[in-house]
Amino acid sequence: MPFDLVTSFDPEYCPSTITKWRSTRTGLQIVLIEQERPIVEGYFAVATEIADDSGCPHTLEHLIFMGSKKHPYKGLLDTLGNRAFSNTNAWTATDSTVYTLSTAGWEGFRLLLPVYLDHLINPTLTDSACYTEVYHVDGEGNEKGVVFSEMQGVENEAETIAVLRSHKIMYPESSGYSSETGGLMGALRVLTSQRIREFYYSLYRPDNLCLILVGTVDKDELLDTVSKFDDELPSLDLANPKPRPFVDSPKAPHLTSNVIDTIDFPDKDESSGHILLSFFGPSILDFVTNTALHCLMMYLTDSDISLLRRKIVEIENPLSTELEVYTDDYIETGLNIWLHNVPTEELGNVEKRVFEILKEHIDKSEFNLEQIRDVVERERLQYILSAERYPSTLANLAIEDFVYGTKDGKTLNAAKTLQEFDTILKYETADWEKLMQTWFLYNPHAAILAKPSASLAKQLRVDGKERLQKRREELGEAGLANLTKRLKEAQDENERKIPNELLSSFPAPDPAKVKFIESVTAKAGLALSGASKPDNEIQSVLDADGAASLPLYVHYEHVKSNFVSVTLALSTAAIPEDILPYLFILLSNFYATPIVLDDGTVVPYEEVVKELKKDTIVESYHIGFDGEFYELVTIELQVVPKNYQKAIDWFKKLIWNSKFDPQRLQIVIEKTLMGMSEEKRDGSYMVNSASRRLLLNKRSARRALEVLEMESLLKRLCEVVKKDPSDLVSKLEQVRTTLFTPENVRIVISADIKQLSGPVSSWTTFLPSSVISASSLMPIPRTFNNANDEGRKLGGKAYLLPVPATESSYATLLTNGPTDFKHPDIPALAVAVSYLEAVEGPFWRGIRGNGLAYGAGVLRSIEVGNIGFRVYRAADAPVAIARAKEIVESYATGATAFEPLLIDGAISIIVSAMAEADNSYYSAASRKFLQEVLKDLGPNANQNYLASVRAVKAEAMQAAVMQFLMPIFSVETSHVFIACNPSKLESTTDAFEKLGYEVLTDPFGYLGEEEEDEGGESGSEGSYDDSNEDEDESGSDTDEDGE
Repeated sequence: MPFDLVTSFDPEYCPSTITKWRSTRTGLQIVLIEQERPIVEGYFAVATEIADDSGCPHTLEHLIFMGSKKHPYKGLLDTLGNRAFSNTNAWTATDSTVYTLSTAGWEGFRLLLPVYLDHLINPTLTDSACYTEVYHVDGEGNEKGVVFSEMQGVENEAETIAVLRSHKIMYPESSGYSSETGGLMGALRVLTSQRIREFYYSLYRPDNLCLILVGTVDKDELLDTVSKFDDELPSLDLANPKPRPFVDSPKAPHLTSNVIDTIDFPDKDESSGHILLSFFGPSILDFVTNTALHCLMMYLTDSDISLLRRKIVEIENPLSTELEVYTDDYIETGLNIWLHNVPTEELGNVEKRVFEILKEHIDKSEFNLEQIRDVVERERLQYILSAERYPSTLANLAIEDFVYGTKDGKTLNAAKTLQEFDTILKYETADWEKLMQTWFLYNPHAAILAKPSASLAKQLRVDGKERLQKRREELGEAGLANLTKRLKEAQDENERKIPNELLSSFPAPDPAKVKFIESVTAKAGLALSGASKPDNEIQSVLDADGAASLPLYVHYEHVKSNFVSVTLALSTAAIPEDILPYLFILLSNFYATPIVLDDGTVVPYEEVVKELKKDTIVESYHIGFDGEFYELVTIELQVVPKNYQKAIDWFKKLIWNSKFDPQRLQIVIEKTLMGMSEEKRDGSYMVNSASRRLLLNKRSARRALEVLEMESLLKRLCEVVKKDPSDLVSKLEQVRTTLFTPENVRIVISADIKQLSGPVSSWTTFLPSSVISASSLMPIPRTFNNANDEGRKLGGKAYLLPVPATESSYATLLTNGPTDFKHPDIPALAVAVSYLEAVEGPFWRGIRGNGLAYGAGVLRSIEVGNIGFRVYRAADAPVAIARAKEIVESYATGATAFEPLLIDGAISIIVSAMAEADNSYYSAASRKFLQEVLKDLGPNANQNYLASVRAVKAEAMQAAVMQFLMPIFSVETSHVFIACNPSKLESTTDAFEKLGYEVLTDPFGYLGEEEEDEGGESGSEGSYDDSNEDEDESGSDTDEDGE
């Protein structure tokens, strides 16, 4: 066997084993992170460095999936993955390209691994694939291509412009760190397949490839499988290795002085911009200093009492709505501070103010040693929690070590302990002050002031229109016809059908071998009413602690975990409709408000935040439970087991002893109003917001707590609270009184129950003596019951939402659908949808493959009672929707048959999605409560659903498509919501009026007169998409049981 063991160890803080091998023949590396999970996650990393903005790394990432020498069929990898409970994806970062394989169980992963590796090392990289996948011009003169569609609409976003400009300032032109690896639009237009191939040959070698696996894996089978592949590769001269990207490249010179640059980004709303501050940090291998700097940045920004947040955000007339810190994990760490939604006229002043605050903090000896030590302890616990729950935590560590670490495993061995936290806990005040001075105060930085510009937005639309017109004139009818022919030829070459015998030659894994995470359910108090009592060891533990007599509803899920999650789920139906919007203010202020003790002592909010952070690891609130049941609100605290009682005490104080301080309330209102301009720049958000506001009544929390819905109320309150806050405080008291009643509280606990002291009896002090105990519970509210007249009977209207800040279009079509989680047709619909939106399935090939949109998929929400279809980052939304209708109609009528092998693949996708959703004990416990209690699907909901899915036949799928999906594309039964650039309003209006829709443009009046009069088309001139994002390419959005 050609693989030598490099290192193997068990991290002290997480139940796992990390082992690394390296091939003696080719230098190929393997890192196995053994953890007990139903999903095996693969991260196949290639170190990629390029000193231009051509987009070669990103375009190559796409082309890898277009076929290999052994398997020269586009989509074979994904089609096989669909059969093997797997899904693939990839992302392109500045310093690496990472290909992922996620499989339910080891068996399917093992079958796919050799095929995937062949795609990585021996891709076809044909001219036809490059033409369709990267960039082309269609027969109407519009620019298309999958990569182009992905990029469109983002190159001119504030974040993209600011980050790129910062990198250009920080790094020389010859540095790979200064490049835009996703590709700028101008460069993509001239990028050739030969240039991509040259880049591939320079870096895609086995000695520059690391296979990282996380999960339950047969180690011997892994080594045997990869060894067979390695044996087929030519040996490399490892004694004289080629230069490592970045590691062996010239080091970038540091800035010698501060550079402050102002950039414009297009937007009609010129009220607020952003600031990005960037600094050079230490070597990525200096683990102690990097950990210290991370904790220091948290000290500055992570809570309402953090230094910068307290001085810039948590003030009257805030200078920013949000502070965000992050690092660029390069060979020298990049340190970054984002200030969001800064008043445009204050951009320069706020940049200066940041450094004044830091300097004053040291000059006045105000550094709080106790507070930063609390931060260090909390960050350590959050890392341990992350390593337990998320496979990507340790995988990302292995990727960084592959790109920058030593080959002998010494740097990877540092992951065995978290001793760097122990080291910095010993830092004294002077050490922290020196750290702040060295890396922030006296370290030259780049400051990017991102300023919105209405004139730039208008100019870009004019330029796009002129570019399209010029292109059409230059090409002429004959040229456009030739482009149509060329595209058809390329598509025909790419879309060769995969032989069924090839697909069937790969055996489908046994679903019985997929081991789902199991939790043990137990109950106390009102949770025991009306349901069969669990019969297990954990229930006996609760019974012995007073489970039967507790006057509260408490549901327990016993799991293997070092952490405790306590969640309170509350029905918003308890709140009178006229004050329901005020719940937003209460929740926004919930964890940062003064508290009145029983003796009348007022604890200031700063002390509350400080002590809460010390006792907890995570505090959060959400509208809904686990992404569903939107008429509920949930508040959650996560703690270590020894702080279980403290979590209960904190809930008691925050609920019943909090004080509504007018100054704190004013800050919440002002920050929310300032942040609205950023929401209005997001096309996807605008579509979702519009559908909630227009189709639900004001009784629905999903509408009432929608930020843009509250704009007029918040503007009024912003003035009122300054003069007389008594009415606002009175309404918040009423919200509190009606929401927090014993009959309206469902408590869900996920923990190793055996580690808890008094798992039931600890709750006996939760209710104040003045609160009357409950004998029954309020029912679970459902969102579909709060649909308005229009929402109950969809059909005939198309709402167009102008978004000047985007070049892409975002569209959602909605029709009425099932509202019963036990509806008998749900399994057939689920399999049909899985079939249609599978990677390399009908939607993928018909829409994404033709460059019409980056993504498309079916929306299913039984909670809301809607079924729909969406396209996002669309180059041409009306054409993408028309193509989707053709596809759906062909399957509904039987013109296109559902193929048996692909039906198996669709079912496998569902199995994989279920395993992925339950890939940690925490998520498995949460979903079990969702499925078995909130949805009332009873015990073994997942297993029962899987059995029904496996029984689905093609006939039932066809019937489900006809019954549920066809109405999405009928004017009589569907509504349309589209967010697009104002320049596309005219053509989009024409397209939907021709279909018979009543088109309503700008229903909320966000578009000014000047914009309405412009008209015209910009074509699909677009921009860059952040290719570092790991997108969900399926486009699926569902709250169905079992998925």
